[in-house]
Amino acid sequence: MKNKFTVKLTLYFLAVLVIFALVVGGVFRHLFQANAIEQKSSEMKQRAVKISKVITRDLPFLERRYGDDISRSRFINSLDNASPEIVWIVDSNRSLNMNMNLIKDLVASGKVKIADIPVNGHEAYTRLPDRIRDKVEAAFRGENFVLEDYNRYLGSTMITVGEPIYDAQNNVRAVVILHSPVEGLQDAVNQGIRTLVISLLVAFALVLALSTILSWSFTKPMNTLKNIVERLAAKDYKARTNIKQQDEIGELAKKLDLLAERLGLAEEESQKLEKLRREFIANISHELRTPVTVIKGSLEALRDGVITEPEDVAEFHKQMLQESEFLQRLINDLLELSRLQNTDFAIEMEKINVCDVVHDAVRSAKRLGADKGIEVTGEVDAETYALQGDYGRLRQMLMVFLHNSIKFSPENSSIEVCLKGNRLSVTDHGCGMKAEDVPHAFDRFYKAHNEQNKSGSGLGLAIAKQIAVRHNIDLEITSVLGEGTTITAVLPEPLQ
Repeated sequence: MKNKFTVKLTLYFLAVLVIFALVVGGVFRHLFQANAIEQKSSEMKQRAVKISKVITRDLPFLERRYGDDISRSRFINSLDNASPEIVWIVDSNRSLNMNMNLIKDLVASGKVKIADIPVNGHEAYTRLPDRIRDKVEAAFRGENFVLEDYNRYLGSTMITVGEPIYDAQNNVRAVVILHSPVEGLQDAVNQGIRTLVISLLVAFALVLALSTILSWSFTKPMNTLKNIVERLAAKDYKARTNIKQQDEIGELAKKLDLLAERLGLAEEESQKLEKLRREFIANISHELRTPVTVIKGSLEALRDGVITEPEDVAEFHKQMLQESEFLQRLINDLLELSRLQNTDFAIEMEKINVCDVVHDAVRSAKRLGADKGIEVTGEVDAETYALQGDYGRLRQMLMVFLHNSIKFSPENSSIEVCLKGNRLSVTDHGCGMKAEDVPHAFDRFYKAHNEQNKSGSGLGLAIAKQIAVRHNIDLEITSVLGEGTTITAVLPEPLQ
């Protein structure tokens, strides 16, 4: 299989099942064997009680015939054939009856040596293991017993059960002992283990199949995520996972889709910035080339003596001075815009009154508009509108708006500056703007192509925009071609 993750996951499933099988097998073997021994012991105790009652019933007859040596009775020996267990009887003379046919079979099978066979019942009892003899003696005192021990007469480990035999006077006259080999129980345990092993093998097969299916279903979305990551690395930001799952993988897929969307937006923004950069270079090259060309051409004409008339020479000098002033203004505007765009460039923020800024700017604008007969009026709806800001920069922003309004307004017109609530507006009644020019009004070097704007640098409104950004002011512009323009600054909430 090529999918290593699927292989690992399947192996983990199988490893867990193996560990589970070993633990369950060990616990099963222990509990099954303990339960089998306990059940067998219980059955043997019940049979021992029944045999004890039978012998108690026939005890007077047995004692009349055999005295205290009832273990020699044929009836006693016949009990061994009537029970699934090996039956021994120890009488009050401590004589133990033994089934000699069974002993011979054990000798023939090699489990018991001939030297271990006792000569008579007394010797057989004497040669019993101390643990069993102690239990038998306790049974003569009225105690029954169950134990598991190796019996050298029977050549294997046995479950041994003892039960006292009482006479009519409730005296213990003998003890019945039942033996059952543990080997027989072990066969049952082994059969149970075999059944468990077969069940586990079937479980292994099922787990292998199911784990493979589950692993595949789990790794399929993971492979999809991997492919999406590779496509994103190749700048294919339109790639989407299309995974709809209500789990951690589904959550990861959502995050990856969100990342792809944001990378796409970032790429678009990067392309826009690159376009603006190229346009900026082209615009500034154009703006610089024109005055430099004029100055260079004028100097060459003067140097080569092409222009000699004093009036013409003076006109050339005037033209070069104007172009030099334009270059100076353009460079200053560029430096100003660069400083404002730099977030590390600090502006002097303090508590100011915007109403004072409005009155100050209106006074200056009145002098600027006097040559064209333009009336500039100011109106505020409150005496105080406190903000945390830079007085000089806000005045500069407002003066940019007023300067543009004066430049584009006809003679003997009016300009209104109004502060109502948090909206500060400058309205003129000039030539207005085309609808397609309005969205680009605050772009660097963007200029309307008309007679009034041929001397502009295209940086004034861009500078005003940066001042507004540094003061958290939103700018809005509305304009109708041939009717006029309104620029509105939406101010932050005033300080209390």
